[in-house]
Amino acid sequence: GQVAVAAVDANFQAVNGRPFARQELDRIVFGLWTSGEHREEVLLVRGAGDSLEIHCHGGAAAAARIVSTLAAAGCEVEPWKCWVHNASENEVVHEAKLSLAAATTRRTATILLDQLGGALTREVTAAREELRQRKFSEAHDRLTKLLASSRLGQRLTHPWQVAIAGRPNVGKSSLLNALVGYQRAIVFDQPGTTRDVLSAETAIDGWPVRLTDAAGIRDAVDPLEAEGVARARRQLSQADLVLWVFDASATAHDCNLRAFALRELEDAGGHPANAAPPLVVLNKCDLFQKAPPLASDASVVAVSALAGTGIDALLAAIAHRLVSAPPQIGEAMPFTSRQTTLLESALQAINRADAEAAAVHLENLVVVKPLPLSG
Repeated sequence: GQVAVAAVDANFQAVNGRPFARQELDRIVFGLWTSGEHREEVLLVRGAGDSLEIHCHGGAAAAARIVSTLAAAGCEVEPWKCWVHNASENEVVHEAKLSLAAATTRRTATILLDQLGGALTREVTAAREELRQRKFSEAHDRLTKLLASSRLGQRLTHPWQVAIAGRPNVGKSSLLNALVGYQRAIVFDQPGTTRDVLSAETAIDGWPVRLTDAAGIRDAVDPLEAEGVARARRQLSQADLVLWVFDASATAHDCNLRAFALRELEDAGGHPANAAPPLVVLNKCDLFQKAPPLASDASVVAVSALAGTGIDALLAAIAHRLVSAPPQIGEAMPFTSRQTTLLESALQAINRADAEAAAVHLENLVVVKPLPLSG
């Protein structure tokens, strides 16, 4: 607006000496922003009409000072989330913009960009048209397919929870360090060293993952270790995937590791009935001149956290267990709990042959709702 333009001309001095109105559109201009006794090097970009962008250093103080100067000149300061909301043509676009700000990997951002570009909106629009034509079966199948990807969609901005567990001294902390590529956990050759739940965030095959290394599961007498074991059990019950680690040098060669891991996990109280089975990891394989017999089991990933062997295979196995069928380019996907709830409600209405109610739920999914008045 004109007030912003006037504020820029009063406080910004371009190196090229031109006032704002004479700057070229969509070109980066370097100069100095003066706020009282403070001077800040900034970049300015003139957009269409009276719009403009000011880019300063990343420090909060520098940005706050410029915003304060603009506000004092009469500009209205609007929170960025409100600005995104008011600039969005539908609610899915609004949510996609907010989610993109929270995306931590290129892969998740690409999926969200597809939704920003209209992938989900097109599928919802198609389902509404099928309902209008009374094509209940087609609409049902379309919504069912969308909902099948909702779990992944909500993990685009919130990492998958992967817990590393097992009995004490099997190398869980070393494995965490090997997976993230740096020394996150203290490694010591004594059971009970880990007393709390350590976590580290990383990306595996482009998916955001939070790895947790918990205390070894055993009956503990020491109060501190007992609390660590209790926290470990809680972590296991909340995990999307559990890596159950065995020590290759201390495991019977005729043992069914997958069944043994499942039994130990259930004994630890960290395996709900509907949870995925644990991914079995046979660690310390560097202690053998050749692979131990159990390492030939296809359901077991053999590694040496210390030597780094087998880690790539383990990362690939984790990625496959978390996302067995990655979405195709341009594929629609619900990515917020609000979208999932409305899709589920629409599907339930279709099951009742209530086309009108289903259409309302789908309309609410995309229509922008007015923001509540503040204060």
